[in-house]
Order: sequence, then structure tokens, then C-alpha cells
Amino acid sequence: MGESDWTAILRSAEILRDAYPTPPDPSECTLQYFQIDEREASVTVGFETLQLPSHPPADWEGKRYNTVEFYLRFTNVKRLRVVGWDFTIRNAEVSVSRSDEGIQVALASEGSHIQFAANQCLVPRMRSYLSAQE
Repeated sequence: MGESDWTAILRSAEILRDAYPTPPDPSECTLQYFQIDEREASVTVGFETLQLPSHPPADWEGKRYNTVEFYLRFTNVKRLRVVGWDFTIRNAEVSVSRSDEGIQVALASEGSHIQFAANQCLVPRMRSYLSAQE
């Protein structure tokens, strides 16, 4: 990611920081969800990880799970560029960094490349569930 704690560039990332001493790197997760909302100029990206939190939220207590899903919602998106859309995007190399222009995001795989800039990023949701392992 280019930063030791990539969540430092996010707003409202407490849910991730409270659950994980070192939050999962999106590049090590599977891309599960990608939505472009042109009305609000936002992009929401959802990731799935098998890295379980050492301090799970209280409402997960007693619940069986082996997978965690978290979403990143980027707002005031500009310069959105999508080149190709291939199934390999699920295992994309993800880059999230801060620049003078805001947050820079890139998702790249062999058949796809997505790039954009955003003013801020929020973590609107994180959930756990029991999934069938391959």
C-alpha cells in the first residue's frame, strides 16, 4: 500500500482499527463488490478477508464466522477511469494513497484497471460470516 497503516488516510476507520491491530491490506483481500454512484460521485469497494480480528466487535460475540467483509466508500470522486472488466479483478493489486489532490486509488489485474481520485474515504460497514472454504 505504500504506508505502514493504510487506514491512516481514511475517515471513520475506527471499526477496522478497533478490531485489528494491523488491518488487512486490501491487496491481500478478495474484491467482492464495486459500485459507482454517479449521483453522489462516489465509489464503494467491498473486500473479503480470511484474516480474523483479534478484537471483534461486541455484536459478533457467540457468532461463528471464518470470513470478514469490509467496505470502503470513496466520496467526491473525480477522474474515474475504467479499462476492461475481467474476472481477475477479484484478485487485483490495490493501491490507496494520499497525495496533494486527495486520495488516489488504483485496482489493477491482468484484464482490468480502475483508477480514480477522491476527497475522502469512509468505512460504512464491516461484517463477519461463515463461508464455505474451498
